[in-house]
Amino acid sequence: MAVMPEKNRKLALALRDLARASEYSLDTVAQGSGLTLSTVTDVFSGRVVPNRETLDRILQHLGAPKSQYALILSLHREARAELDSRRARRSEISFRSDIPLPQFGQPDPLTVATPAQFVEALRAVRIWAGSPSLRTLEARGRGRLSKSSIGAMLKADELPKYERFVAYLYACGIREKNLDVWVFTWRRLKALQGPESQWMPNLTSSTTSFG
Repeated sequence: MAVMPEKNRKLALALRDLARASEYSLDTVAQGSGLTLSTVTDVFSGRVVPNRETLDRILQHLGAPKSQYALILSLHREARAELDSRRARRSEISFRSDIPLPQFGQPDPLTVATPAQFVEALRAVRIWAGSPSLRTLEARGRGRLSKSSIGAMLKADELPKYERFVAYLYACGIREKNLDVWVFTWRRLKALQGPESQWMPNLTSSTTSFG
């Protein structure tokens, strides 16, 4: 049996104490807040961390004093933060175990000289990652990628949006120093497109070293 996270337990305990002090049953809380009994039961047992709207409806019905209201909101923020952290870890574990990623042979963008070549290198990254489907990449993007945006980016001959190509690289398994090289290359090419390049000494269309 899974162990209940401590922050879930503290939040649920505070809500049960408040309901007990008001002499409200779970049925009464559900009816008064307009929530289903199963939702209230899950929240008060600690199985579920409610969203803010659900929590506010419960607290308004219970008539929580200001001091207790503030305490429960603080516990809720901590429980939600812990939940988000667990979800992020699960997503990362799922990503790592999805397909085997080689520790060598990653496409190197340092010699890229044009936006079109940059996009070609991005397509090579997808192959290096095992040619995941656009749907898979979208899922790994955690809301920052869509199938259509990835497809359009990989068919274009111009520099992609910064946030989009970084999310794409992360979804393909590019990390840390390797990601830094890609960011450096994108910024180099972006600067060369305008007069800003005059403020960047020794900036050329391609390079063979980084850092």
